Amino acid sequence: MKTDSRKRFTLIELLVVIAIIAILAGLIFPALNTVRNNARRSKANTECQSLYTAIVAYEGEYSCWPANVSSDGLVNGADYIKLCKILTGDNSAKKVFYEVGVGYDENKGIMDPWGRPYQVVLDGNYDGIISESSVQAVKEVNKNAGRTGQNLRKTVAVYSFGVYENDKLANNIAELAKKKKLVTSW
Repeated sequence: MKTDSRKRFTLIELLVVIAIIAILAGLIFPALNTVRNNARRSKANTECQSLYTAIVAYEGEYSCWPANVSSDGLVNGADYIKLCKILTGDNSAKKVFYEVGVGYDENKGIMDPWGRPYQVVLDGNYDGIISESSVQAVKEVNKNAGRTGQNLRKTVAVYSFGVYENDKLANNIAELAKKKKLVTSW
């Protein structure tokens, strides 16, 4: 009987190779997650700016906001969905102010890269100021930038809560701003 003279891998050698591959994968996946979140953050920043521009263009065209504004300036719920529909062409002139991409849902509006609606703040009294005292996101972003007590001298502000590690941070704007998770148009 002839023996095969070709060299073969032993079980130990295969296990060592698999362990090395697993260690490399363990090092690469967190880096990929960071790159993915940076890309989402960049996309959210661009979309915040585009949404801001679309709202300002609509207001310039029709001399009114595309949605109802609450006392604190936030556009929430059904008003946000209405705003999104109007900006995407569901208006009297069928004019498109905002080109929608993948992040649009007819029932939820324009969504950020993490699947949550953008937060829109409008200057309801047309004085050119979004008050720091009425919008917590403005207050917290200013605080972390060392600009406490300053109002936002804009008529429109758009922001996203960005990526957060756990649901405890989801509604904690102060903590999100402190960790620089908020993505803003200002």
